[in-house]
Amino acid sequence: MSFLSRTLAATAVALIAGAAVQAAEVKIAMNGVDDPVTNAEAAFAHGFADALKGTDFEVSIFPSGTLGSEKERYDQVAQGLVEVDLATASTTYGMSPLVKGVALPFFFASTEEFDAIIGDTDILAEMNAPLIENGVRLVGFNYIGGSIGIHNATRPIASLDDMKGMRFRALNAEQLDFIQTLGATGTIVAWAEVANAIQTGVAEGYFNAPNSAIRTGHTDFLKYYTPAAISPSTRVVLISEDWYALLTEAEKAQIDAAIAAGVAANRAWVADWLPKVRAKHESLGVTYTELAPGERDKMAELSKQVWAKTLSPEDLQAWTDARAAVAQ
Repeated sequence: MSFLSRTLAATAVALIAGAAVQAAEVKIAMNGVDDPVTNAEAAFAHGFADALKGTDFEVSIFPSGTLGSEKERYDQVAQGLVEVDLATASTTYGMSPLVKGVALPFFFASTEEFDAIIGDTDILAEMNAPLIENGVRLVGFNYIGGSIGIHNATRPIASLDDMKGMRFRALNAEQLDFIQTLGATGTIVAWAEVANAIQTGVAEGYFNAPNSAIRTGHTDFLKYYTPAAISPSTRVVLISEDWYALLTEAEKAQIDAAIAAGVAANRAWVADWLPKVRAKHESLGVTYTELAPGERDKMAELSKQVWAKTLSPEDLQAWTDARAAVAQ
């Protein structure tokens, strides 16, 4: 019996150890390539993973949509099947409409102001309240490059008048409304279909970070870029609330530190990339066109109509108050 007891005890220890190893795995899902040289989200993933070296956590990165579409990955995080998801912000809009504020055109003076609002006010907690109830926690924002500008295949854009008659790809209904407010037309196209849409004339361009066309090879046909500084090029870092809630306080502290390290790595990537992006575009035959004096102010004024349609009065006020708080 003593031999059997020892055998059973050893088996139990092995099973517990195996379970611990499984529980310690942290899966990071994302839609981009696992290349921290060209992909700012990969810089986050590796900054996060590096920060957990020497802990009981083992990080596995699943790039290029290998764990599914944006919606599928969101559902997996909510169910606790994936611990971390680097996602498009719009996946959270249905549960937390307040998140729409991160994409308000011409609302933020700079990326530094945006970071201050997220870090120094209660707006992140307010965005999280309905998400946490549904198994998802929003813990940070990645930038995919510099602030959003206008890429197109047709002509230089220096003014609102230059956009008339043009059709742009829209990410969602909110961006479609913005495009139409500027006097152009738009069509919602999934990112995977963007290249085909532009090459076949369904759309003539899109609004995105300055490095997005380079990263995707779209500079082969998007030959004009206007740095309009429309809004930060934000994507979200989501984690499984069920998984996070079961961690010990010490483990939570390790994960929190890893998230901060990932965000810092992402910001460092952007800071390194920005001085190079114009020269890289021009080396690929892309024409850079600055907005004419006063044109950005005109766009910003028109965009206030979009703010009021994108957010409820209460949510718009929450963002306005948060912005005012960091300006004091």
